[in-house]
Formats: sequence, C-alpha cells, structure tokens
Amino acid sequence: MKQFRTIHTEGADIAYDVEGQGPLLLLIVGGNGDSSRFIGLSSHLADRYTVVRYDRRANARSTGDKQSKLDMAQQGRDAAAVIRAMGSEPAYVFGNSAGANIALKLTQDHPHLVRGLVDHEPPVSDILPDGPEWRKFFDSVYDTYLAQGGAPAMKLFATSFVGLPSAAIEPPDQEGGDFDRFLAHEFNVINRFIPDLDALRRGGVPMVTAVGRASADAFYAQTARLLARELPCPCVEMIGHHVSYASDPVIFANELHEILSTLPAAPV
Repeated sequence: MKQFRTIHTEGADIAYDVEGQGPLLLLIVGGNGDSSRFIGLSSHLADRYTVVRYDRRANARSTGDKQSKLDMAQQGRDAAAVIRAMGSEPAYVFGNSAGANIALKLTQDHPHLVRGLVDHEPPVSDILPDGPEWRKFFDSVYDTYLAQGGAPAMKLFATSFVGLPSAAIEPPDQEGGDFDRFLAHEFNVINRFIPDLDALRRGGVPMVTAVGRASADAFYAQTARLLARELPCPCVEMIGHHVSYASDPVIFANELHEILSTLPAAPV
C-alpha cells in the first residue's frame, strides 16, 4: 500500500511517497522537482524494494521558499533527511538528470546513508573537453528565459537532448512542470555543479553511472562516461533515452534492479 508522508527540515516540509517492501530505494527526480514522474517506475519496483520518491524543496507538494536559489548542499541534506525519516537503514539511490547531480552531492556529503548509487545521465558538462561551449549554450538558454520567457527557453534547451521521441522533446525534462521556478532558481546552479571526485572516492559507496542506449553522444551521456572513467566506476547502458524511466517503466525497472543486484556491498 502506498503511503504519503512529510518530513520537516530546514524550514520546509518535504513530501514523499512510500510503497513496497524490501531494501530501501530512494528516487531523486530532476527538472521541475515533481516526483510524480516516478509513479510508474516506483510501482514496478515495489515488489522488490521499499521505494521512496519525494518532491524536491519548493516544488510540487513540498514547501519552501519558491524565490530562493537552489542550494546543492541543502538538496543533499533534504535527501538525507528523507532517508533518515525511513529509519536507520541506508538507501540505494537512483537519480536522473538534475536528480543525478543531487544524488552525487548526497553521496559525497553523506556516504553513510547511501548503500549504492545508480547515477543516470548527470548533466555535469563543465568537466567535458568542450565544456566552455556548453557553458555558452546554457547561458543562452537562461538569457532566452529572461528575454522571452519559459517556453522559448525550454524549446532551446530541448535541442541539446538526443534520442527522445518527438512527444518528449518539448520540454524533455519538464513535462507539466514549472518552467519559471526551474529556469529562474535551479537551472544555473544545477548545470554548474561539479562533484567532488576525491570525496566520492573516499566515501567508498558502490556506484555506477548509467546511459540510455539511445542517448548516443548527448552531453549528459558524455558526462556519465567521463565520470565513470575518473572515479573510476562502471558505466552501464540502459533502455532508451533520458526519460525512459517514464516512457518504458517496466523494462527500466527490471534493468535498474539488475544493476542494483550486482553492486558490491558498501564498506562498513
């Protein structure tokens, strides 16, 4: 049975849903912070895991200052608070897109709470050889938002995505979302995030990066591969594209379970 809960932390009520039974699995959403995009994935994992999906601070059902700039350390602490609210068990963590960046921050800052991490297409483009070109592109998206509004900015942002069906392209990670909140207060922070690789190595959390088979050489696929080489950790392929967790939840759930099943035990 699915349960709706909240945890109060740092002046906000973080809303989350719990379903299933088994090892704890936390799903961290990107984009507009609305975990409803994980409903299908969660339902197909609930026979194997206690699945938790939460709305990120100041998004969807969670409260918080909607005019404040996203703080990556606070985002990591929010995720940590949700894990702690579930008890003393560390969690497997899956993060996609901006949620993958937050999952990295959670793991580097709170490794004792993470049993294993699957990081799906994290957008950390500043680590790429052509990072300066991507920086110019993201700046142009933000400038378009300031000049023309959310829809034109998201249309431009969508041109950077690879392998998505046309129905998912505009916008690729914001369907039904709050473009203004994302673009005004989250976008620039998320795409400037660079994980602390030394901290991740010291934490010793078993992890993999993951890339959709249809994502080809999209910037977020390149960053997943480069992170895997630098850490080092495996980089695995999964079904489809950047949001296949939503469009193909049954296959995605099975592949995610297979990946989690092969992670080594975390150090005690």
